[in-house]
Amino acid sequence: MEKIIEIVFSGFYTGAIYALIALGFVLIFKSTGILNFAQGELCMIGAFICYNFATLFNWPYLLSFMTAVAIGVLVGVLIDILIFRRMVGEPIYSTIMMTIGLASILTSVTGLIWGHDFFSIRSPFMGRTTALAGMVFSRAALWTLGVSIVLFALFILFFRKARLGVALRGTAEDADAAGLMGINVKKMHMVAWALGSFVAVVAGIFLAEQSFVYSGMRHTGIKAMSAAILGGLDSIGGAIIGGFVVGIVESFAASYLSGLEIGSFHFGDVKDVIAFAIMIVVLMIRPYGIFGKEKVERV
Repeated sequence: MEKIIEIVFSGFYTGAIYALIALGFVLIFKSTGILNFAQGELCMIGAFICYNFATLFNWPYLLSFMTAVAIGVLVGVLIDILIFRRMVGEPIYSTIMMTIGLASILTSVTGLIWGHDFFSIRSPFMGRTTALAGMVFSRAALWTLGVSIVLFALFILFFRKARLGVALRGTAEDADAAGLMGINVKKMHMVAWALGSFVAVVAGIFLAEQSFVYSGMRHTGIKAMSAAILGGLDSIGGAIIGGFVVGIVESFAASYLSGLEIGSFHFGDVKDVIAFAIMIVVLMIRPYGIFGKEKVERV
């Protein structure tokens, strides 16, 4: 029973990271119609910035965390203003290629500045554990899960209660109608990119606390995309639930399928495959996701 609890907990805190990144996918896609393939690279950039201040400059961890988030939000705003503001309404393949190009640029710039080695963030949670009900949990994992749940709750309240959140929802539903109602659509797109970058940076720092800061962590963005597709690219709640589902399934797969032998067939490390398997199955059965809305066009 303790092993099951540990597996579920591991899935929850990994799923929280996926859910944060998936939330960024949904926020940007709903508001601008752009599927941002550079979301994982934004995570990577945030982690490297936090590492730079916390470890190299020896700043306090919380100040480094907040500085990285602020810079990440600024990067998101600049990406919208300088690049994608001109791409709204363009064919989807054009915007996809733009985000792929952006991802390559961010990866190259990161490599030029920090190199391609593995680094550790100096964090008050690293290497520390907490005993609960006879089980030992990583403090970094508890910090990740706790902050993520608070952020999810704040986002839900923001989109339901705050005037800016309601305006953002209105823009996501129908940008033309929102513009006619007096909503500044360009500003809403900028806010969407800022929020998408915000959750990406937070997720990147949490991911770095679990392991290391390195350029390969950008691939987590593709896993998180499967969570966004699972929940539905137009559903904020679906992105959160999808992230936790992918995290838990991945955790069970790592514990019970990796290295399993059935007759002469030997399972390898399926942990990194399961997220993509889920994405393919969902796309085949329900392309708009579990909580997504099927678009019906009448002619």
